Parts: sequence; C-alpha cells; structure tokens
Amino acid sequence: MSTILIVEDELLIAAEIERTLVRLGHTPLEPVDNSDEALRVLATQPVELVLMDINIAGDCDGIAAALLIRRQFAVPVVFLTARSDADTLNRAKLAQPYGYLVKPFTDDSLRVQVELALYNAYQAGPTGPVLDAANGVGMEVLGPAERCPKFKDYLFVRKGSGHVKVLLADILYFEALQNFVRLHTLREKFVFDSTMKELEQKLPDQFLKTHRSYIVNLDRVQAYEESSVLLGDDYVPVSRSLKDELKSRIHLVG
Repeated sequence: MSTILIVEDELLIAAEIERTLVRLGHTPLEPVDNSDEALRVLATQPVELVLMDINIAGDCDGIAAALLIRRQFAVPVVFLTARSDADTLNRAKLAQPYGYLVKPFTDDSLRVQVELALYNAYQAGPTGPVLDAANGVGMEVLGPAERCPKFKDYLFVRKGSGHVKVLLADILYFEALQNFVRLHTLREKFVFDSTMKELEQKLPDQFLKTHRSYIVNLDRVQAYEESSVLLGDDYVPVSRSLKDELKSRIHLVG
C-alpha cells in the first residue's frame, strides 16, 4: 500500500514495527536509527510516511529531524515515543506531525495512526515548509546549532521530483529569495525551501554570510572590491557590517 520509513534506535522495537507494517500490507524500508541516515534514505528513494522515534541516536533528536524532513522533503511524520510530558509534546507540535503515538502501542493503535496520517496527507496535498516565524518557532524546534550535525562534503538538493547530490566544493553562493533559497554552483542553479539562518547553522567554516541575502563559499572567491566579491561570473554584495570579517577571512593584504 504505502512505503514507510522507520526511524527507531531500539532494534527490537524497530523490527516489531516493521513486521506489523508488513501484516498491514505496507512496504517498510529497512529501519534507520539516526537523522543522517533518514535524510539519506529520503534523498534517494520515494517515501510516503516516516515513523519517527523522538529519542534517536546521533546529534539530532526526532523532533529536529522531523522539521528537517518537512523542510527538505515535505513527507508526513508520525512520532513514536515513550514520552508524553508537556515540554516534549509542545516541542513536537511545532514540527506539525501527522500523529503522536505513545509507547507501548498495539497493532491496532499503530494501524489507526498510519491510516489517518496517510489519509490526511493525501487530502492536504504536499506538506509545505515550516518557516521560521518572527518569534523563532523554527529555532525552538531545532535548538542550538550544535544539536544537528553540519553538512560535511555534500548536501542533497531538490531537483524536479527528486534530490541530487551537490558537493560543497562546487557551490559558489546561496541567495535568499523571500521564503526560498537559490543555490548557485559551478554548473547549475537550484531553488529550494529553506532560510538563510538554517543554512548558516549547517554550513562549514568556508561559508560566510556577506549580506543578509547572501552566503558565499570563501574558497570560490576570485576577487574582492570594496562592496562586493566575485564568484564565477557574478558579483555578490558585501554589507558594511560584514566587510571586516570577510577581509580577515580571505586574508586580504595591501
């Protein structure tokens, strides 16, 4: 019926959920136990629903991972957790899940949550991105930058109905476009849902914000002028408040 990804770091529970989904007629993918693996799976194959434990392995908990999944892939998420305290529930609400199932659960309760989530997702159409509100809602879900690992050598960017791998070394700069970001690389451009604040948190040190609407790859800067830098064929603006940091980072002399 539906292809479902299980994100659960307790192997016995993951295996039992997998067996239950098979009995219900669904196609569960091989379970993963952390956000990095979940994002890798979502970037490489179609998934209709994610069953997400809140306390998963790695630097990114299930709530932060759910927000990233919603931003990058627009796939509905149902939380699976042993926690039902008010703080956890309030954080979980901010990720806009399609369900919240408290452990231990029965086959029937899992079946109901899965069917309702799939039905509601179908009725609603593709889920939209969760945007940072003025009161910092998105940041409250994600927590400090160190909660989620930074991009290392690459990232996956939406292209058409799927995602493609982009090496960080090939990136020239990011450009903010209201609620979207345009990524300029050596060979092509991409537009995807994100915020500059989120990108700043996830990008490694060779990337620097030069303007409220631009983040550049310092390794690709070819020339500097008083109010701009050259990357490829484009001049990117440098704001007055960020000029000194840029000069120090590109080792400007003379």
